[in-house]
Amino acid sequence: MAQDSASHNPIGMSVGNLTEPPPSVDNDTKKKISEAVEKDPTGEGVGGPGEDDVKKSNAALDLERERAETATMFARTKH
Repeated sequence: MAQDSASHNPIGMSVGNLTEPPPSVDNDTKKKISEAVEKDPTGEGVGGPGEDDVKKSNAALDLERERAETATMFARTKH
């Protein structure tokens, strides 16, 4: 069953005409977007791990490896 736009807008907010193209963006906004893309073209750096986070995760991996090795050695010994 098809739904009209009103079925997704229960409080009746004005959403504009859905058949027309979106409004144009001013030049200042275009410039800011272009600058952001030049700095990080994939957008992966935004909110991503910093250098300290990588060091912490490497330390956590090392600790996990040590625990796994210890558990393996313990499992192989007779007790």
